[in-house]
Parts: sequence; C-alpha cells; structure tokens
Amino acid sequence: MFALAVRYLTGRAVATQVTKREAAEWPPHPGRMFMALVAAWGLRGRNGREKNALAWLETLPPPALRASGYGKAEETVSFFVPVNDGKGNPDARHKAERHFPSVVPDEDTVYFIWYAEVPAEHRASLAELCRNVTYLGHSSTLVQAWLSDEAPQPALVPIDGNAPMRLRVAKAGRLDQLIADFEATDAEGRPSARRPGPGAWFGYGPPMTAARDVLAGDFAGDFLILRRVSGNRLGLVSTLALTGAMRGAAMASAAQPPCEILSGHTADGKPTRRAHVAYVPLADVGHEHADGHLLGIAAVLPLGLSPAESEKCVRAIAQVQHLTLGRIGTWDLEGEGADGEGRVALNAQTWLAPSRRWASVTPVVLDRFPKKDGDAEESVARACERVGLPRPVAVTVHPVSLHLGVPTAREFPSLSTKDGTPRRWHAHAAIVFADDVAGPVLLGAGRFRGYGFFRPLRSTGGSQ
Repeated sequence: MFALAVRYLTGRAVATQVTKREAAEWPPHPGRMFMALVAAWGLRGRNGREKNALAWLETLPPPALRASGYGKAEETVSFFVPVNDGKGNPDARHKAERHFPSVVPDEDTVYFIWYAEVPAEHRASLAELCRNVTYLGHSSTLVQAWLSDEAPQPALVPIDGNAPMRLRVAKAGRLDQLIADFEATDAEGRPSARRPGPGAWFGYGPPMTAARDVLAGDFAGDFLILRRVSGNRLGLVSTLALTGAMRGAAMASAAQPPCEILSGHTADGKPTRRAHVAYVPLADVGHEHADGHLLGIAAVLPLGLSPAESEKCVRAIAQVQHLTLGRIGTWDLEGEGADGEGRVALNAQTWLAPSRRWASVTPVVLDRFPKKDGDAEESVARACERVGLPRPVAVTVHPVSLHLGVPTAREFPSLSTKDGTPRRWHAHAAIVFADDVAGPVLLGAGRFRGYGFFRPLRSTGGSQ
C-alpha cells in the first residue's frame, strides 16, 4: 500500500466543479491530483524518470480516498477578470465573470490510497514530484504533498459500476493527452494550449457500499446531470423533443466528426451495435403534489468505454448550455452536482439507488405489438436481458405508471421510425428482480431517446 498525502496549508480548498463552475469541488478528485503531479513534472524540466513514474501511476486502478466532510461551503463571490485575447492591448480586453468557490474541510489532510507497491525505480521520482506540488485546484490553495506508506482508513473507495458519486480519475493515456493539450497550436502553428478535458470518471462510495453485491446493466457508466436554469416549463410528454435537442447539441459541440459513442453511428453512417450515450428526462414525480414537470436532463454513458471515448463524450456534453426545442421553446442548462442540492429529481441517487422494484417514468417501447396475453410482459423481460440486467421475476404492463405525477402512456407521443414501418406500441411497466439492481434502468427500443426510463419503488409502493 502507498498513499499520496496532501495537506491544505491555509485550511481552505478553492477548486471548481467541472460541470458547475460556481460550485466547489470536494473531495478533490484523483484526476486533479494527477494533473498537479504532471504540472510539477513540467515545471521541473520534464525529467525522463519522473515521466516514467507518472506513466506507471496512470495504469493503476483508481485510488481510495480519505477526505473529511466540511461544515459549509464558503459563499461564492463573482469576479470579473480581463481575458487574455492575445492582441497585446490590455485596455481593449473585455472582462469575463469568474468564480472562486471554496470549502473549509473538517480535516486539513487528504490521502489518495493505492493498494499496490511502488517499484523501486519510481519511488524517488514520485516522492520528488509530490514535494514540488505547491497547490491543488486554484493557485491560492497552497498545499504540502508527500509520498507515504501509511494512511488512515479510506472514506471513499472505487466502485466498478453504479455508485453514489463519480470522481475524475487518471487512466492510461491521460499523461499523453495532457502533454498534447499543453503543446497544441493554432491554425498558423502558434502555441495555443488547450484547456485540459475532464478525463475519465469512476464511481465512488463508502466502503460498505462497495462491499455490497449489486447488479448493474450496460448503462452503469457516468450519469451526467444538466439542470434547467431558464426556459419554458415542460412536462414528461416533451421527452422526445428534449432528448433529441440534447443529442444534437452534444454532437455539435463535439470534435468533428462526433465519435461513435456520442452519435450512435459508425464512421460509415450505419447504426452502431455498441451501447452508446442515452439521454433521459429528470422529472418531478413520485410524491403527492408531483406534476411531472422537467427539472433537467441527464446524459447516461455506458460501461466499457475507453478513456479517450469517455473524455470525448463528457467534454461535449459538459459544453452544452442552450437547447433550441422548436415550437415548445428553449432551455438554458448548467451542470449539476451529484446530490442535486436538495432537489430530488436532480439527485443522481433518485434514479440510481439499488432496488428490487422499479417502475417506469416514461413508457417502454416494445419490440413488437403484443398479440396475446403475456406478450408485453415477455417483451419487457427480454429487454432487461438485452441491456445486461437479470431477467425479472415479475413484470406488470399497464397504461398508468406507479409513480405519481407521470402522464399515462397514451399521452406520450409515439416513437417515430425512419423506415416508414408502423409506430411501435408503448406502455408503462413495473418490474421486480430477485436481487437489488442498481440504476439507471433503461429498457426498450426508445431507451437512447429517454423512453423506458425507470425509477426505484419503495416496498410500500411509493417512490424512492
């Protein structure tokens, strides 16, 4: 075992969330620590032995973390900072709004813990890099870092699959990508360093969560939440218009041409056979006064992506700030933290928490029209198996959802087809598994477009 320890010398951590610039990042993500080590390597002259140590570090599994909580996030103050436009005229530069959110952690030291041994040829290099890390996050966050062979028990551990939170981590290839971003040039060959992308993400949770054996399907990758900050108030029946606009905006913001996982198509234009990004509506449902209005949208990434694929998708999705929804209006968006700041529909665990019982919030689009009793239920059961979930022990198909505030199935527009075939039949469904299954649960032919989206049910029949 070894750990990289970081002490916050001023007792305050100033760092912004990748998807919400005015919110503080805590705990510090392992990917942020890796970037700090790479920055120290660059400032020290790019020593070859130290580069080899970094290349070794990025191949390890994500580390566990020992990080305390914090009493309260500091109030975020806006500053207007001159933008470096490269024209050499300070008076002509406009000012851009910037935020410096911070927290005061209960404990001043954080540990990134790996359950591996540092090879002798990398130990001195890694220790020297740590000694040269002077800040983590904003430059005002002064830190002392060191290599340690001891660490307290972790508070967060990596979880392969669904997890209460997602943190950025370093995976193989991250060092080369950071170097390429730093050495980027413009169209005329002049140095023009790019802002580094967020990198890969990985699930984290308390140790007891990780020890629990929870099943998850193909969509147990990143769950990226964007909340509506302004624009028309919409209901669940606008799901297809919303997810279609979101897909188009993400593809437009991506490096061109968009990758297969983002577009859902291969380089030759054919539909991909791989699981790709899905978009789901986040609605106010499941309580007595619920009316099904939409508070935001989430992008759901599948498991099994390469670090490069994950970074391309996350980078494109995080850049979407405005949606044009045709005759139903527009939306302005911003990234949301995993806890949703108290709003149930914007809390990732509302949709991801392990449960045996699930019910649809948007109707499931069946593969074929049911011709006899049991056909619809069998179609839903097969849909579970198709996305890597176990076959449910019970399925109920009905025109009405078990979640309060959800429109009936007939109120949702039919899923359109491109080949002129009859539109597929859809219905609400409730499913029961033999064991706990972690979300998101997305089933049926419309799963990439927001249909067939489920939410856990409590044993009493109410929504979680």
